[in-house]
Amino acid sequence: MKNKFIVVLASIFVTALVADLPMLSARGDEPWSEIEARTKFLRTKHYIEVVRVHSDVFTSARAKGGQDVPGPFPVHVILPDNYETDIHRRYGVLYLLGGKSGWDNGPEMGGATYWSVWCKVPLTMDNLKSGHLTTVSFQDNITDQELATFNKWLQLDPYEDLIVVSLWNPGGGETSRYEKYLIGEVIPYIDAHYRTVPDRRFRGIDGACAGAAQAIMISARHPDVFAYAGGQQTDLGSYPMTPEVWQRNIDRIKRAGGISYNINTNVKDGCNSYSNRGRLHDLVQNMKASGFPVEVNVFASCPHGYCAYRYPNGHQSLYWFAKQFKKNALMMGINQDLPMKTATTAASTGDLIHPRSTDPNTNPAKPARAMPGLW
Repeated sequence: MKNKFIVVLASIFVTALVADLPMLSARGDEPWSEIEARTKFLRTKHYIEVVRVHSDVFTSARAKGGQDVPGPFPVHVILPDNYETDIHRRYGVLYLLGGKSGWDNGPEMGGATYWSVWCKVPLTMDNLKSGHLTTVSFQDNITDQELATFNKWLQLDPYEDLIVVSLWNPGGGETSRYEKYLIGEVIPYIDAHYRTVPDRRFRGIDGACAGAAQAIMISARHPDVFAYAGGQQTDLGSYPMTPEVWQRNIDRIKRAGGISYNINTNVKDGCNSYSNRGRLHDLVQNMKASGFPVEVNVFASCPHGYCAYRYPNGHQSLYWFAKQFKKNALMMGINQDLPMKTATTAASTGDLIHPRSTDPNTNPAKPARAMPGLW
């Protein structure tokens, strides 16, 4: 296992200047070309670690311009703002798959960057953790009623952090090769190196556009891995096989304990087939008819693309997945009455903090007692 996974770059703290954030017009967003030109991390409380996971599945991949990029590819791990201090706390993990523009730009230029930089997930996590959202949080891409709904959610059930993993995903087909990479290589790496809860009830998968279709298919084929799946502006036009893949795996999903789904889209979405009772509407109805919980949100602002993922859809998705993990942790007694040890208090007592030690015999984050249903 140790030889299979390597880290070649770790602990990259967000250092981009706030000046990197341009002034945006009301109810608008930057052009895609400007967004995709960004490579620097935003300065946020939620920081990003860049790791490279060795892969026997993808030793190389095609990047924008046709050049072949050798692996291993970067994976961006967006961590809770108190990850380095609340060292006994364990977290659920959300795996985010980018849309077509992410894989068109390639594993280096647009893969992991899709969510961490282009779609501003760390900033979204900052916004949610603050407990109160304003129109600025959405760059005005929100209605008054939608904003009030978001703040009501946060008031009734405050957001609690999760780990977000943004990684490159190639397009095409039923994703069987990519699943070997994600399920067999990336997820074991994340569980070995971070304080996760290695259980399907603390794993979710979501995506944008084509990545959303992939997320639904992958979760259907691997319900033993994911208890939660979502789709942001799910593109079933380019991926018409998605409902059929899902249908083939209904019995498998039920045997695993079911999947809860979070589907969000926008009235202005050019790929939207929910409001007009198209393929996405039919898929949602079939999910409900099969007995699976499905939450659907259709937002008024944002056309298809980054505007949605950076603002209303991205905020709703992160909040929804975090809520599921929080509910399960409470039900199972995980993270209850944990000691809060900071770097300052640890130094005063002479204790050492190794928050990501891979040795289970020395990792202080390993629970002192078995967690119900997991160990």
